[in-house]
Amino acid sequence: MITNYVIEPHWANWILTLEMFAAGLAAGIFFFIALANIAGDKEDREVAARLGFLPAPLMVVVAVLLIVDLGQPGRFLNLLFTSPIAAERPGPFMFNPNSPMNWGTWIIAVFGIMTVVPFFDGLLHTGRLRILPGLVETLAHNPVGMAVAALFALATGSYSGVLLNVSNQNVWADTYILGGLYVVFSALSGFAAAAIVSDRMRATRTAGAARSGLLATAALAGVLVALFVANLSALGQAEPLISSGTALVAPVFWIGVVGLAILYPIVTIAAGPRLAFSRVSLSQLAVVGTIVLVGVLAFRWSLLHSALAAVAH
Repeated sequence: MITNYVIEPHWANWILTLEMFAAGLAAGIFFFIALANIAGDKEDREVAARLGFLPAPLMVVVAVLLIVDLGQPGRFLNLLFTSPIAAERPGPFMFNPNSPMNWGTWIIAVFGIMTVVPFFDGLLHTGRLRILPGLVETLAHNPVGMAVAALFALATGSYSGVLLNVSNQNVWADTYILGGLYVVFSALSGFAAAAIVSDRMRATRTAGAARSGLLATAALAGVLVALFVANLSALGQAEPLISSGTALVAPVFWIGVVGLAILYPIVTIAAGPRLAFSRVSLSQLAVVGTIVLVGVLAFRWSLLHSALAAVAH
């Protein structure tokens, strides 16, 4: 039986769509940066350093969009610090273990702080940072630290999906893989960004790694999307996502998510001309990465707005 805690999904808007896209992109890029610093060579780390300029500004955008969407800055602060009207909560920090939103807020906050490290690493590698170079190098390239940061990145990527799932909104009620789906699409966006940057830097080896990551995550995304739709169908809740024209949900899902984010990179990479480590030339790889990012944005839009389609239906 489906229980809707919020009947009218008033939060399905372009602001929240962009917020989820920016957070997922920041998480995906940081995940690639962590992999490059843990297992990559010098070229991979140079590309990772350039990518390091992106997560921190993206998380600033996330914070601004969240505050704008909430309407009052105080509402955002109340998710982190104990409000005077919540006297039952001990201590200065707000933490409710039963609230997925509170968990997610803290994960995003901690991850946002972590993004400062790759940003300074980018400044260091481009000769713009003159202070504490040893500390920055240690933090940015420490395998244990990067592994922990990668876990926070994955948690940030999954947060939106988990929150939608536990909220029991019409379309997503009782589904079981939304968190994993959001993680994979975040990783997909990270590999897409790495493909674009490695292309611009003419970093052939790293482009090959980005190409492999794009192919693998696109294929995994395809499997999870198929399971997700099958699960929704079993619950009798698939129609708003796959066939509704409300807010262009179904067209965006089939063209953007299935077509651009999943099938396009798989077909293009698998069928493209061979070049060094990649079957897609460097110039083509940047185009593939850009189109995949459009598909990931379509994923955020269609998943959020399918709730509106369910209400209209």
